[in-house]
Amino acid sequence: MFRFLDLPAEIRDQIYHDVLSTDTARRPPVDDDEPASYKFNLAILQANKQIHHEAKKAFQDNVFIKITTPWPESIDHISSEGRVPIITTGSRAEHFQAFHLWIWIDTPGFPLSGPAYSMLICLEDLPAFTRMWHFSNLNHQSLNTYLRLKLTLQDPHVPDRKIPRDLQDRLLRPFGLVKNLHSLSVHGAKVLPSVEEALVKEQAIPDPSPEECLERATALKDEGNKSLLAGEYASALRLYTDAFVAIHITVSGRRRHVHADGYYVGELASGLYKGQRSDYVRLVLRVKLVANFIQAYLKMKDWEEARFWGRRSIALFRSNLTGDLDNDLRDNTKWGWVREAVNMGFPAQTEMGKILYRTALASRELGYDKEVENLIPAAAICLPHDGLVQNEKDILNERKAEYEEYLRDIGAEF
Repeated sequence: MFRFLDLPAEIRDQIYHDVLSTDTARRPPVDDDEPASYKFNLAILQANKQIHHEAKKAFQDNVFIKITTPWPESIDHISSEGRVPIITTGSRAEHFQAFHLWIWIDTPGFPLSGPAYSMLICLEDLPAFTRMWHFSNLNHQSLNTYLRLKLTLQDPHVPDRKIPRDLQDRLLRPFGLVKNLHSLSVHGAKVLPSVEEALVKEQAIPDPSPEECLERATALKDEGNKSLLAGEYASALRLYTDAFVAIHITVSGRRRHVHADGYYVGELASGLYKGQRSDYVRLVLRVKLVANFIQAYLKMKDWEEARFWGRRSIALFRSNLTGDLDNDLRDNTKWGWVREAVNMGFPAQTEMGKILYRTALASRELGYDKEVENLIPAAAICLPHDGLVQNEKDILNERKAEYEEYLRDIGAEF
């Protein structure tokens, strides 16, 4: 009979790491708007004393981070807004001591009068946490000036042992995004001065202004257009993605999340878009980038991705104007919003027309003829001077008229 303990020690160690690592415990999100989650299989620790002793060392290779604040709503904000996977909260997090970093956030001058609230995350998710915090500060200007941050490093398994430099870097450097704090203090575990100095230096670098962000995104879009014309479609998609990131829109596969809306308010004071509203310029850029994304996918003959992004954008526009969340493009009774948007002087009318038309091309390739019958006329409304689109509309109208005449000839109702 096979006995697990008869295996060589190095193989057992590999098995322990495979079973107990954060990579194994991580579960993908059930939908695009949810964070990932963790489920550790700790049953192996209960097998017997020897296996418990050996496996415990593997589990201790994971790096956990404890976050504590006086605000209970922060847990939901970090999870839902930041999409940061949280391992546990409540009493389990409160009493957990095997962390490498303890993040304490509070407001000076307002002493903690109630309970503190803690959560546990993995090292791999720390950049997502600091990025979420960065976006929140951009969205709510001066937020950080009211906050105090205390970072405490420790080796949870050997007291007073210095944490290696590369791990100190990974634990502290992500906080370079967290700028303009009321105060910052770093404690414990023989923190290397050079690591702390690098963190402080990064925090002192100001965020790019809205003007700089919008101009950077525009430059990346233009570079992407050059790649598109050169037939370098994958390069174009990368540049368009970078352009989204430049204006604080994160992209992950089929997921895009818009952040820092509050950063893009008011009139731009200088540069390429001087005198224009920053939210207006950002909106037009977003729509242009989506139109270009779809064009790149069309060139690559990736009809599914082209149709997906087109349908997604059209649904967002429609829901913003009408409140209708339906994503069905076949219903010809739900297209009055296009005319309404044009009559209102929608700022990205031309780009929206391109999205509608290019989505129609993808739908046609995939055999969604009913969608095409609605998308082409809608595109023609947005692009009244585009000869190609108007010709497509005329062809559709001719075919529709011919079909109706045929039905009349055979006595059918329509």
